[in-house]
Amino acid sequence: MVKKLLAAMAAVAIMGGTAVAGGHGKAKTTPAEALKEVVEGNAKWVESHTKSYFKPYMNAQHPIVTMITCSDARVHPTVFFEDPVDKVFVIRNIGNQLANARGSIDYGIYHLHTPVLLILGHTHCGAVKAALHDYSKETEGIKNELDHLHLPLSKVSKSGPFEKRWLEGVEKNVNYQVQEALNFYKPFIEKGELAVVGAVYDFINAYGKGYGRIVILNINGETNPSKLKYSPVMKYLSSSMKKAVLVTK
Repeated sequence: MVKKLLAAMAAVAIMGGTAVAGGHGKAKTTPAEALKEVVEGNAKWVESHTKSYFKPYMNAQHPIVTMITCSDARVHPTVFFEDPVDKVFVIRNIGNQLANARGSIDYGIYHLHTPVLLILGHTHCGAVKAALHDYSKETEGIKNELDHLHLPLSKVSKSGPFEKRWLEGVEKNVNYQVQEALNFYKPFIEKGELAVVGAVYDFINAYGKGYGRIVILNINGETNPSKLKYSPVMKYLSSSMKKAVLVTK
């Protein structure tokens, strides 16, 4: 499995381009052009949806997942729900961190009572990449957010191919955030009202599970794939689906 992992990451590195840049890009459009796309896109949305579509959630929202994920433009709830409206309470920041968003997450758990808190990292995370390097020249705002990644990334290997270390950093950050959530929301978890799920959205196929796959790393602190497949939270998944989302290293 390790050989397949390294081979997949090496293939992406060979291709070059924005995939290896770790999220640093620049929109090739002007403010006016961008706003035009936003407004025209919304106009199409209005034209294709009648009152009946909005009626079920006009007065209240009914999400089944509170998701803390990265602000990265490549990561959206549409990777698991074709239409995520009224299904996902989304909190975003660079590096999918709880420390920067406790109030919003609390709202999802305490007031919306979602049964799942999904901590979704992603391959080629620019925040993790930056935190593994010198980011002292960034703005104060960016530095303040990246500073919180020091603890989860402190145990990342200091040597070896950077692609491997980068993915290791993404995984360690997800697991760290899960542990933080377990500490914050322990009563809900003990009552069986909440499951904290840590996962990685893999759009470079680093795990060999398919481009765009969500790979589950952690459920309520358990990270052993052999045990995860027997987790009560996964009881409705078929054997083939469990094989697709769990990674044996």
